Amino acid sequence: AGVRGALVGGVDASSNVGISHALGIDPKGTHAHSMVQAFGALGAGEIGAFRAYAEIYPDDCLLLVDTVNTLESGIPNAITVFEELRAKGHRPVGIRLDSGDLAHLALQAALAMNWAGFTDTTIVLSNQLDEMVIWQILSQIRTEAPKLGLEPTDVVNRLVFGVGTALITSQGAPALDGVYKLTAVKDGTEWKPAIKISETPGKTINPGTKNIWRLYDKREKATCDVLAMEDERLDQAAEIHLHHPVDFQIQRTLHREDLSRIERLNIDLPQSGPASPLADTLDTMRSRREHDLACLDDGVKRLVNPHLYHISLTRSLWDLKQKLVRERCKGAGK
Repeated sequence: AGVRGALVGGVDASSNVGISHALGIDPKGTHAHSMVQAFGALGAGEIGAFRAYAEIYPDDCLLLVDTVNTLESGIPNAITVFEELRAKGHRPVGIRLDSGDLAHLALQAALAMNWAGFTDTTIVLSNQLDEMVIWQILSQIRTEAPKLGLEPTDVVNRLVFGVGTALITSQGAPALDGVYKLTAVKDGTEWKPAIKISETPGKTINPGTKNIWRLYDKREKATCDVLAMEDERLDQAAEIHLHHPVDFQIQRTLHREDLSRIERLNIDLPQSGPASPLADTLDTMRSRREHDLACLDDGVKRLVNPHLYHISLTRSLWDLKQKLVRERCKGAGK
């Protein structure tokens, strides 16, 4: 599930061969440090390991260069093997850096490979990466590259980031605190709203059967998502009154002429049995994710202090919620 979610979320490929095969995609990765260690123990050294790997994968040769000494051994030996491959008509893929100051080493690698004529070889960076570390690496490269006579964009464009532990373990939020809450009960043919009240206002549920709608402004950017009663048709409303889910003081009204479109987000869940619809392909889900992200303002996507994306309730849902809260509280006092 982690690999599949990562692929949908924007990862290009996984180094997990088994899961990649199960998902129908090609795995991507490099050899291990242990391969270089083994060749060293047998007397062939790092260059012997690189040549053996290049012999088997002449058109997919990506070498891990930090087993011995990145700048004095790994990169020079990789360039030697790349030159041998080039002489035979092959095009090497690149190198991988897995330790040390990755921004500094990436710049030094770019200098060395540019000098050797490998100006478009990939530089893969790995080792405890997450979005903040990657941001810092990119910032450092943009600052230091001009001092070395390198164009920052050229260096950045040849980078590939191998993100492992932080992503597959969902390090920022490793557990999903999901709780089942009853919002409505079907009595014959009628759905009757249910409420659970909490001393923490944010935990008081939004009752009844509902739809969720996404509203887009004139720039085709998503401005908010709206929870509405099931019988409300926001796409046909001349104006939409919105309430903050908790704070009664925060509300606003949007007029239809100020919106480019209104999209209903509810989808039917697959049913069990042979009549179930086919699940979307990875490509389809990726395309949907790309489209949805493109519809968000850049401020919402900031890594640091992002702008809050608004989730609102319609006036009808807000009024129902307050009515049920008053009724339950009044009943509890008897």
